[in-house]
Amino acid sequence: MQNDQQSIFNSLKDKGPEAWRGYLHPFEDGKTIPGLSMLVIFHYVAPLAKEQGSLDWAEVAVRAVELEARMSSGIESENARFWAMRLRSWFIAKMGSRSNHFVLDKEVILNWVMEGLKLSVQSAKEKISSHAELRALAKKSSNTDTEDRQRLRDDLSELFRIKHRLSVVKVLADCGELPSDSPLYKWLEIREQLP
Repeated sequence: MQNDQQSIFNSLKDKGPEAWRGYLHPFEDGKTIPGLSMLVIFHYVAPLAKEQGSLDWAEVAVRAVELEARMSSGIESENARFWAMRLRSWFIAKMGSRSNHFVLDKEVILNWVMEGLKLSVQSAKEKISSHAELRALAKKSSNTDTEDRQRLRDDLSELFRIKHRLSVVKVLADCGELPSDSPLYKWLEIREQLP
């Protein structure tokens, strides 16, 4: 299997974005065939996209990592989506947003961020405050309730995921691409307080 992947990679590495897009099409159509890891493709192509300022390469990278997100679950899927959105935001910061563009449509990012916000800003502030107290208590006592520890871990994970998504929004805000009436500005105000 390793040799097959290496030979596939070698056959593509000197070709342009169109060949790579062609390679991805069967996977996008739902075919389950052996092939390269989508993460290998992303990590090879994303730097090319940035170095060359190429939207064609960026599209290949985003398509590959979004396939990875669809084929995986849990934190692996979340990380893959984050990488796609981070690359999109990098290109939007450089080239501006364009509606309905596969890479440059900021609405794709904004929708992804909003879907991940399961809390209100006020609830997040309350969790931040209560967890600072609970962490201090947990450090003092090894007898802290297991249920409290699990709740702390779950809440901290949720707050961390929100902060992760907000880092992409911050790129949009910094380059003037976040709409002035966006509710995400309230989130950006507390971003640094998130774990």
